[in-house]
Amino acid sequence: MRAESRYRQIARALRREIREGSLPLGGQLPSEKQLEERFSASRNTVRLALGMLRNQGLIISRPGRGHFVQDVVPETFHANRPKGVDGFTESNMAGQTLEELQLLSANADLASRLRVPEGDMTVVRRMYRFSGEISGSISSAFYPMDLVQGTPLMLPEDVESGLSVMAEHGHRQVGFVDELETRMPSPNEAAQLELPPGVPVLWVHRTDLSEERPIRVVETVYAGHSIRYQYEHGDIGAYHRD
Repeated sequence: MRAESRYRQIARALRREIREGSLPLGGQLPSEKQLEERFSASRNTVRLALGMLRNQGLIISRPGRGHFVQDVVPETFHANRPKGVDGFTESNMAGQTLEELQLLSANADLASRLRVPEGDMTVVRRMYRFSGEISGSISSAFYPMDLVQGTPLMLPEDVESGLSVMAEHGHRQVGFVDELETRMPSPNEAAQLELPPGVPVLWVHRTDLSEERPIRVVETVYAGHSIRYQYEHGDIGAYHRD
């Protein structure tokens, strides 16, 4: 078995310190010179180790200041926690604003999910969510035109809950289907979400359903280090018990 590279050994030691908290979130790592002396390693070896941690999304580099532990704390989205008559779930995460309203014809994939003919018009509401100054997600909600025509969802304004608007117009959500996938971001996603190198995205595809038909498809791309999904099933009283 080939011996582990020296830079990998250094990266593993620093990774353990990050996970154990001796290098805290947002904390600054020792300088490259200090790491060279601590590990009796060359500057190139230390830089390779730091590059590995940076590519894994564990640290960020700030020119002229040094290297810091990534300090983004994931938000928890309770993906199937009941919310009442408005529908099962809306993320309601702080900082979410409407950025774009479009009318688009449905491609084959979207048409099959919404159960409409390919080429039918859909209303697309694209939302960006920010946590402070950091972009957290890009969400695109696709509505069949025949369900939302004449509703506030056709206006370029924020609404508290798209599902509430649908319910008020006779299309109450009774269920949904989620598909989750992790992948590396496209260049456009990496720029929009301001992702450090090596951080993947979580792609969530949700189809909302009334008793009669699909009423909405939502595609959301989350910065992988900023989100935690939690699903709850059955009797979970013991989970919440002190």
